[in-house]
Amino acid sequence: MNYKNEKQLLIFIRFALPILALLFTIAITTFLYIEKKTKFNKLTEEIQSTFIKNKKQTIKEQIDNLYYYIVSEQKDLQENLKKSLSYEVKQTHKIAKNIYYRYKHNHSKDEIKEMIKAAIREIRFNNDRAYFFIIDKEGKNQLHPIMPELEGKDVYNTRDSKGSYIVKEPLELLKKKDEIFYNWYWVKSQEDKKEYKKIGFIKNFHELNWVIGTGEYLEEFSKDTQEKILKQIEKLRYGKNSYFIVTNKDEKYISHINKNLINKDVFKILEETNTTESIDTIKKILKTKEGFVTLDFFKPNSNVVSSKIIYLKNIPNWGWTISTGFYVDDASKAIEDEKKRIEKEYQENLKNLLFIFLISIIILVPLFFYISFIIEKKFKKYKDSIQEHIDENQKQYKLLAQKSKLTAMGEMLANIAHQWKQPLSLITTSTSSIKLNKELGIKDDEFLYKSIDNIQINANHLAETINDFMDFFRPDKNKNKFFMKDVIAKTLKLLSSQFQAKKIEIIQQIQDISIISYERELLQVLLNIISNSKDAILENSIENGLIFIEIYKNENNVIIEIKDNAKGINENIKERIFEPYFTTKNKAQGTGIGLYMSQEIITKHMNGTIEVDNIQYEYNKQIEKGAIFKITLPISN
Repeated sequence: MNYKNEKQLLIFIRFALPILALLFTIAITTFLYIEKKTKFNKLTEEIQSTFIKNKKQTIKEQIDNLYYYIVSEQKDLQENLKKSLSYEVKQTHKIAKNIYYRYKHNHSKDEIKEMIKAAIREIRFNNDRAYFFIIDKEGKNQLHPIMPELEGKDVYNTRDSKGSYIVKEPLELLKKKDEIFYNWYWVKSQEDKKEYKKIGFIKNFHELNWVIGTGEYLEEFSKDTQEKILKQIEKLRYGKNSYFIVTNKDEKYISHINKNLINKDVFKILEETNTTESIDTIKKILKTKEGFVTLDFFKPNSNVVSSKIIYLKNIPNWGWTISTGFYVDDASKAIEDEKKRIEKEYQENLKNLLFIFLISIIILVPLFFYISFIIEKKFKKYKDSIQEHIDENQKQYKLLAQKSKLTAMGEMLANIAHQWKQPLSLITTSTSSIKLNKELGIKDDEFLYKSIDNIQINANHLAETINDFMDFFRPDKNKNKFFMKDVIAKTLKLLSSQFQAKKIEIIQQIQDISIISYERELLQVLLNIISNSKDAILENSIENGLIFIEIYKNENNVIIEIKDNAKGINENIKERIFEPYFTTKNKAQGTGIGLYMSQEIITKHMNGTIEVDNIQYEYNKQIEKGAIFKITLPISN
């Protein structure tokens, strides 16, 4: 670039930015003004139709939400009844069991039976309709609170109106299951000869060779559910004069804000304030299941008749119609208020726009002059600094290359230190224990030999560790055939003193599988994972620490699963635990290299995979949470 062109460029930079800033500000301000003016005119024109449309959409959404709620309750009706029956029978079963075990040592079985029957006889639920019965395994009725004359009689071959054996069939099923649901049809009373569907739940009471059960008419439970829903609907509000109305198949109000209308004829009430045409429109909509209608009606707590837009919808099965709406005069007032609000907002926006324009001019023009000056100054220095930056970058590249070499060397040293730490600690612990026994005069040859064996094993392991790391990247390492049980045994032997001291239980489920691979490297991986589980259990203060080791065959692979109950790994860091140097422990406890090395060994050396996840499971009737490592290895390479 020659001097003349450079000077022209500097002049352009100095004045172009301020001029462009001024023109840009004027253009933006003009555009915003036109847009806001257009928007204001459009809003004032459309506000009435939009408002009515939105209100209609609102009441439709409210009715749809209520509809789905009711239909959902209908759908779950039978399931809810089953849950209720199951819960009540199980509670009563507990009562009977408590009585039996409390008195079985000092009362006869007959006395206990009478005590249980006396305790259960008066228990009722579901608005005092439902009761409990007892039948023995031979089909003889032992308890029937409603029909005591059946007690002691053989009811084994009793049938309902459909021909089903309502005692025989359930007793046969209870030979295979401890509890069951079943259906039958039965009359409600002597006056009502019609038979209704009844759902029952029965459960074995093995101690006395009994069956304890109950049943409930589905129709009666449905009525309870309807009453519950109606009470809930009465409480629902979503705005001024906004409530729900429910009518039944007899066209009578069953829910309304005006309690005086309950059980009144809908159309007789509407005829007082509406034309025959409006009434006919409602009847047509009722036939089409849902829709909008406009009619005149009294406002709540008022004698004023106002036009109201209503949306109504039929509820299947129950013959209900639900509806809600809004009064047009309330909407008109809201529309006027909205117009005033928009106009006020427009005026305020216009003032703000002019203010912003002036402030922008005052700030931006001097600012861009200053920026132009800075750019001009920087430009003059730019040419001189280019070569300096190039030279500096070359130096940085050399430093980075050297640092990469040093990092690789440091990583290998850290690996060796990490692998030696645990065996050295075990050797120290064993020698200290031998010395302490000697000082205390305790002669325990078994403990002595065991400690010496432990020292020897760990000393051998220290020697083997060096060989492992020397062979780590060599492709010519020798594979050998070994059994998975032996590897686990060696692993746990190295760690046994730690688990005994910390009261951590190891649960094994290991199939007798042999593979051809690198035994020492697999041992290294297992030591690392199991030690991490131990550390996590201790860190989370788990009282009863558990570590599960399961090994099984899957086609041509062996699967190793190791899980614990240390609450699991934080989901935010789970994806990073195999990264080198990533650790949640302090510097004294870990370097973050163990799991990284484990993954390297499994994937690159042993042609397998290693995965980690969180798991929730049940053990000894307790729900446990922890991490699970899954290693997949080929049986033969």
